[in-house]
Amino acid sequence: MSLEEMLLRNELERLEPSTGEIDRLLDAIARRLEDARNLTIHAETRLEQAYHAILNCALVALRAKGLRPVNAPGKHVYTLESLLDTLGVEQKRVDYYQELRNLRNKDIYEGSVHVSEREIEEAIEEAAWLKERLHSWLEERWRA
Repeated sequence: MSLEEMLLRNELERLEPSTGEIDRLLDAIARRLEDARNLTIHAETRLEQAYHAILNCALVALRAKGLRPVNAPGKHVYTLESLLDTLGVEQKRVDYYQELRNLRNKDIYEGSVHVSEREIEEAIEEAAWLKERLHSWLEERWRA
């Protein structure tokens, strides 16, 4: 679904970012990745931090375009889906991000998620990849 369709469906709204907002969000992404890589933190928490780094990347791309998700159920779903239009992320990657969202929700609401070290490393690698893509995109399009 395109950003325009999301606007029409009232999933996104137009709002320019406040002063310093993008930089604060970028700092949050870096902190979340740092926490995800911290081996002294519980596995499910590390996975959640990697997921939130991904979600924050999607949010930064939206905010840089003067958009934000409305505060309503499902906002994580369409925030992640927006990556198709904002950063041109492939559908298979967005599907993976949605799987991480489902795992995170299952952990929060059921408390019964077990993740392997390999799953955590994969999520961290994906978050780092998306962070780099976001930084390149910002340099080329937003801050130029």
